Amino acid sequence: MRSVALVVLAAVLVLGHAGRSAAGHGEGHSEGKVWPRNPYPPARAIHRAQEFAAARGDVAFAVIDDSTGLRGYAADRQFSSASVSKALLLAAELRRLDRGGLPLDDATKSLLEPMITYSDNGAADSIYAQVGDAGLEEVARRAGMTNFQATPGFWGGDQVTAADLARFFFRLEANLPGPHRAYAKGLLARITSVERWGIPQAVGHGWAVWFKGGWRPEGEEETSGAVTHQAALLVHRGGERVALAVLTDEPPGDVTGYAAIEGVTERLLAAPPPSRRGWVAP
Repeated sequence: MRSVALVVLAAVLVLGHAGRSAAGHGEGHSEGKVWPRNPYPPARAIHRAQEFAAARGDVAFAVIDDSTGLRGYAADRQFSSASVSKALLLAAELRRLDRGGLPLDDATKSLLEPMITYSDNGAADSIYAQVGDAGLEEVARRAGMTNFQATPGFWGGDQVTAADLARFFFRLEANLPGPHRAYAKGLLARITSVERWGIPQAVGHGWAVWFKGGWRPEGEEETSGAVTHQAALLVHRGGERVALAVLTDEPPGDVTGYAAIEGVTERLLAAPPPSRRGWVAP
């Protein structure tokens, strides 16, 4: 029995030494490291954004990253979409063309480009006439937008949530048909400067932004009231990928809706993403 115990002890010591040697080798070669990925935005940034949203009382947000998934505040609360649903109209029209083997011709571009880059409502009406509620619902279903509800006859009254819009933008490439993906992303990247408030205004240097906003002032007839929204895909030059949606019942303005969206964004993304160099998935 004593000899068996000695053999076991010797084996344990050998394995322990081998493990320490392997760990020491890994420290000199970052590609050998394996550890949990630090979430971004970090928990403290999420908490600050949640406190900010709660204090305003009419703000919801959702953020999705590569490690933790979806986090936010009132992320499943429904809002009237206003023009943020034009991102879905864009996807629906390009899917219609792709499915039917139809060209993306100049006439279609003359509607899609103003609809997205400066949020032209007349162009959106024309695209909506082509795709209808069924086209919007198909895009939402494929994107995993579980709480999306179309409002028949009124694309601007669709019911959307921050969680669902973050899901749409996080998988933006998958939600756009391959033949027209680069074209669609190009539109979402070059929104006119007067509409680049909110998320693109608040993010620091080093981020590429694809986004769409929606807003409605107070007092418009036959609507549910004022809203200011934005949803975006953000990709950092270091490779970090984040989707963010901020929805509000505040009217558009520098001290109202725009400020609410910028306040959430600044709190979430105040610190740059951590370095992922050498990170290996466990």
